[in-house]
Amino acid sequence: MKERLKCQAAILKVASRCNLNCDYCYMYNLADKSYLGQPKFMSGKIVEALINEVKNHCLLHGIKHFEFIFHGGEPLLLSPDFYIDFVETAGKVLDSVVTPGFSLQTNGVLLTDKWCEVFASLGIRVGISLDGLPAIHDAHRVDHQGRGSYQATVKGLKIAQESAYLKGVPGVLTVIDVDSDPVETYHHLKSLGIRHVNFLFPDGNFDYLPKGIDFSGEKTLYADWLISLFDTWLNDASPKPEIRLFRQVMQLVLGIDNGFEYWGKRRNEFIVIETDGSIEAIGALKSCGENFTKAGVNILSASLDEALQTDLAQIYHLSHEKLCSQCLNCPVGEVCGGGYLPHRFGRNRGFNNPSVYCQDLLKLICHIQHSVLDDLPEELLESIQLEKIDYLELRNDLHLSGITDENPVLESFGIKK
Repeated sequence: MKERLKCQAAILKVASRCNLNCDYCYMYNLADKSYLGQPKFMSGKIVEALINEVKNHCLLHGIKHFEFIFHGGEPLLLSPDFYIDFVETAGKVLDSVVTPGFSLQTNGVLLTDKWCEVFASLGIRVGISLDGLPAIHDAHRVDHQGRGSYQATVKGLKIAQESAYLKGVPGVLTVIDVDSDPVETYHHLKSLGIRHVNFLFPDGNFDYLPKGIDFSGEKTLYADWLISLFDTWLNDASPKPEIRLFRQVMQLVLGIDNGFEYWGKRRNEFIVIETDGSIEAIGALKSCGENFTKAGVNILSASLDEALQTDLAQIYHLSHEKLCSQCLNCPVGEVCGGGYLPHRFGRNRGFNNPSVYCQDLLKLICHIQHSVLDDLPEELLESIQLEKIDYLELRNDLHLSGITDENPVLESFGIKK
């Protein structure tokens, strides 16, 4: 029997095209080209159907706040009128039933003070994608002529930071490149006046391995990169940027679960709406194969509750509960939650795997746990009864137990009960 799920946020692919051509992008440069068959932009018809269905869904589940996240492609390829109409329609339809929230993720290249004025007037929070050091950013985040976008992105960032209209400065998302220097990356982002930053692992899976993955555990490039950055950040004098990844893991090792997709045991209460109205699970699952996220449901003809009954939606929303045997037996499973679902896929076993980043997650979590426990008073440490986990011992234990086919919890597109 399938779980009765709910969602409290919709990631809106309002544009299915982009002015950049980032080499790691799951939309355009990995395993899926379905964007080519979709409208370039989301229509008013889709918007109206979506907002009405959000109201129905929230009434059914008693949800009082719903977040709309404008995404793409590049959402600034649309005109300001789209966002003005969207927010006005949401206000009218949702009225006093649901309080809507709005945020937008952009590459920053097209950001102007006029855009900032529009976002401020509509209450839309802004996030910008910026991959650290100029040379690293320009190696990955290029335009369609192969030219780097760092200067244009930083120009947009500065406009937003200095805008007289925006109440809050934009946060930044940075995709990790293990060939870069983590300490230099940290200090560079800090020098740009960034107050909130989060670091993302490059999307990949067992069929499309990220750069530098070594299943022997002898090389943990991503953990080593993040540990170096963590130690620098932890020992840095304030004011310093807030790094969500580190704060979440620090809280999780103390039993406070504010995880978000990558971490913790909470359900992933998101849904994606494509430009044609298709309702899908999280976009990064496109990295798993052509049309992988297509579930045959559309906001014009199906409810959000019907969409949440599709197999992939069930797997995604319950991905921190339905785990492979290795993750179920892992003492840090409460922290990593088995890892980000797209990173667990392989054609041979579906999602019945640990993350391709498993060794890196183990090492990073153990390091952060040691740092957190070292800072706690001895009497408090005794009262909460937390012991340090040794990474090498844990790695060896998990390697010996391996991944078995006995009683798998997840199959490719179904959940075994």
